Amino acid sequence: MKFNGVRKSWHVAAGLIVLTAVLSLEFYTNLFEKSVGYYLKWQNHKRPQLGRMWERDRQSLVAQAKIKSIRSSLDLQEETALGISSFKHLFEGLSPGFPLVVSREKFLQLYYDFPGPWSEQIISSYDLIEMDSTKNWDRVFLKRFGPWITLQFIDRQNIPIHELFLSVDTLFEVQATRTVKRGTLEDSNFTTNRIFPISEFLPVLKSLDAATQKAVFPEPRWFLGKNYYVTRVGISDVPAEQPAQHLLLGVEYDTDYYTGVLLIPVAMELANNMMSQIEKADLSDPTSNEIPPSSGESP
Repeated sequence: MKFNGVRKSWHVAAGLIVLTAVLSLEFYTNLFEKSVGYYLKWQNHKRPQLGRMWERDRQSLVAQAKIKSIRSSLDLQEETALGISSFKHLFEGLSPGFPLVVSREKFLQLYYDFPGPWSEQIISSYDLIEMDSTKNWDRVFLKRFGPWITLQFIDRQNIPIHELFLSVDTLFEVQATRTVKRGTLEDSNFTTNRIFPISEFLPVLKSLDAATQKAVFPEPRWFLGKNYYVTRVGISDVPAEQPAQHLLLGVEYDTDYYTGVLLIPVAMELANNMMSQIEKADLSDPTSNEIPPSSGESP
């Protein structure tokens, strides 16, 4: 009996020592609270999101998922835009509900590759320099809604640094401006008597003022930078069925693989004026008045 009493006393003493140690650890290290916190953290994905703390965490996870989805969508839209070949096609391919994202490099390529001054009417090249000076401009987000087109120039964090609103009527201006076609001038319905070598057209072009030259002909670097060799120029016939305000000036060029034609709308009065100057130049050329000898006469 005495031995059992001693053993029981030792059990009580050991229990008190353990309890004292646990209470000390809890007091100095908050062991119980940390254990509960780790348990809740590990089991969080299995527990319902209740309480202010859990709701805040849930909102954070939802926000992260949305950001990831937006970034993936922007990257996909940017990959889709890689196949766009011209500034004109960039706007023609824009439709409500289907925005486009193009990289800074792609936008600048299309901007300066357009054969004419139309791109400057969208945004000035000086504005592009100003945005680029911050070294943050990364992409351009284009979206159409109703009668408006939005261009957002965004940085690497997808924050807009510049925004433009354009009327959808701008699309019609694009469609009415310069276009490129494969084939010769004859394939584009230019008649033989209104097609001239480039050597006959250039003196007339040089006689125009600088503003008119830009309205009639693209910057020569558009041809030179692409290794396009300009060969002939044509002026379309005046339509007989209905009066027109513009005629088409066709610039034919050769590449290493094909022949192409750049079509430029030109005011009818200006086109007729250039046509008459070319014809006058032909008449004033002394070699044009020479009559070739017949087969029975000596030269």
